[in-house]
Amino acid sequence: MENTKESALAVRGKIMKTVELKRGWHNVSESGDESVSLPFVSPCYGRVSLETVPEAGGAKAFLFIDGAEGVVDVFADGECVGTAAGAARLYDLGRVTANRTRVSVVFEDGGAINRGAYLHLSPSEIYIPPYGLFVRTERADESGAQLSVSVSVAGECEAKRKLSAEISVLNAYGRRSCRRKKNFTFAGGEKTVAVEVPLRRAHICETDKPYFYTLAVRLLSGEEVLDEAETRFGVRVQGASRIRGLTGATTPHENGVLGGISLPEAERRKLSALRDIGCNAVRYVGCPSEAALAAADELGLSVVVDIFDNWTYPREGSLSHLAFAEECEERARLAVRLLRNHPCVAMYSVANGCEETYGRRGAELARRIVAAVREEDGSRPVACTFRKLEPTERELLSAGASRAALRGADPIALGDELSVPSKATSEMASLVDICICASGFEPPEETPYLRADTRTEDAFASLSRAEDDEYMLGDFSESGMDRSSHGVTIAGDVDHTCLPRAGGRYRAMLTGAGGSFILVGGADGAPVEGSPCWKADTGETVRVTVFTPGDVVALYLNGYLVGRRLAGRVNKQYAVFDVEYAPGTLEAVSYLRGRECCRTSLTTPEAPSRISLLTGTKKISASAGEVSYIDVWVIDAAGGLSVDYDGDVEIELDGDGEIVALGNEYGSGADDNVVTAVAGHALVVVKGKAPGKLVVKPRARGLRGGRLTITVTE
Repeated sequence: MENTKESALAVRGKIMKTVELKRGWHNVSESGDESVSLPFVSPCYGRVSLETVPEAGGAKAFLFIDGAEGVVDVFADGECVGTAAGAARLYDLGRVTANRTRVSVVFEDGGAINRGAYLHLSPSEIYIPPYGLFVRTERADESGAQLSVSVSVAGECEAKRKLSAEISVLNAYGRRSCRRKKNFTFAGGEKTVAVEVPLRRAHICETDKPYFYTLAVRLLSGEEVLDEAETRFGVRVQGASRIRGLTGATTPHENGVLGGISLPEAERRKLSALRDIGCNAVRYVGCPSEAALAAADELGLSVVVDIFDNWTYPREGSLSHLAFAEECEERARLAVRLLRNHPCVAMYSVANGCEETYGRRGAELARRIVAAVREEDGSRPVACTFRKLEPTERELLSAGASRAALRGADPIALGDELSVPSKATSEMASLVDICICASGFEPPEETPYLRADTRTEDAFASLSRAEDDEYMLGDFSESGMDRSSHGVTIAGDVDHTCLPRAGGRYRAMLTGAGGSFILVGGADGAPVEGSPCWKADTGETVRVTVFTPGDVVALYLNGYLVGRRLAGRVNKQYAVFDVEYAPGTLEAVSYLRGRECCRTSLTTPEAPSRISLLTGTKKISASAGEVSYIDVWVIDAAGGLSVDYDGDVEIELDGDGEIVALGNEYGSGADDNVVTAVAGHALVVVKGKAPGKLVVKPRARGLRGGRLTITVTE
């Protein structure tokens, strides 16, 4: 390893490559011209425009827009360069001239950009396309690593030219670890240049100790620098070996009270909450943001990505089916290029239970998509998510049903009886390496598979099956965070403030990541419902459920034995008691094979006394648009959490900043500075507009208010 300290910028030269288009946008609508900074989540009706791109010029330019909602038309200097329908898109802008280029985005029926926009520039007609670098780890051990670097080169030239790709690998401190140079001939179009790069004394990117290198590439013609690019990567051998034993959640792109906006702090908070309750993996439908992928890398989580939610059939709330057949390979290639250098990405799934998985106009599309994915990255398995769909009449007849049997029959039940799901999906299943099973779909025999949407009431059975079934690679809960699906709220493993829900705590206990806990007031058939608050009317009979890794539970109220119950595997690791309420302390002592293994308790809360503010981010950057999450806790007279407190808290913010979001476990609030604390907790998100101090001061009737100071830097 060389000892010379060298930054990525020094290796790459001084050529500007990427401009993040964050500030200077204007929402021009009937109500006037309003300044907007990206990302923004409020629906905009009309033209959202960026008038100039300062100091941005090049022979070739691309605009990348991520997280666009609705149908979006993109214009450069008044000319439409493309239309997006919700998916991440890369637009070819042609030549960009410094200080004169106008970029505008038009939403047909209202929309937003939840993530961001980036202008990729090249100074030459021959260039490295955006996301055109790929680092694959062929081998990694104590002696070092063998890397395979792919560099995409594109452009036009009148005659063949002799070019070279100069490759440098920089360690986490910016020091160059190795350098290689590859000469090649380029005749126009697009070409991939492969270079083998040995890395001595390599730091492996482990899940519990992530380490990242930077790959910097210069495209040269003799001594002239034509273009340059860089990407971050981790040294890790991908493949099926790191997939077994996944326990996680299907995770929405939304971030609780913050809504659809993706910011680094929001993604870290959400994924950290999931990791803390035992998740080692998350599954996304649609490509996650760069901020989410970076957070998963740093937290050591594995990521499963369903690249497409739907194909050519429309799906409610989505317009991505438009022109899908013509663009599917291009979209798949872009998605893989966005994902492939992130060590967290474990596999690519090409469909989320699409109608085409049943063979409905899908066989040829499937072959094209799978081939495109494998061509861009052959190191990771390719999967597909299957779910039970309502069979068509033709599918039922082909499976052997008579027309008489169709009359008045439940198509799904009849399809199950005739094995329609397995028969109709057999061709699609044969094209992929792993089946992801949702909605009760059963995989083909001797096929590796994952469970995609396990409900809380089925968690015990599914996780137990994963222990016994050698082909079951992992289990994912129905939702990692509270979300809305087709107007129905689905309770996640964590709530809108990122605190664990009872269902998430139950799964954590089953996987060994969490301990015992108590819920009060549950109903028959819904064991994971209830409150962690020991409070009721004196003498009232209350349902108490104790969740425990033990096999026997003894329940005590104020030191007196209420009763003993079996828990253990026979009762899905919980025991139910009916208790006559009296104020005081309810304590559950659990035993495993006759010995105490854990205990947990609830105490009747005293009167609420004061408000406490806590945050893990006391310093934020105004120019980077960073935010600080502040937890608002209502504390009782004994110093414990006032879990029975439900009341309004007014938030006063002093300084040059703004309250970005307010909310509680049920979601964001409508008021600008008043939030309802539910079960003694609420959440405030603030950001600064200029360097200085932000002072957050809560007020509520009858409570002593605290204060918290946030430092805002440039």
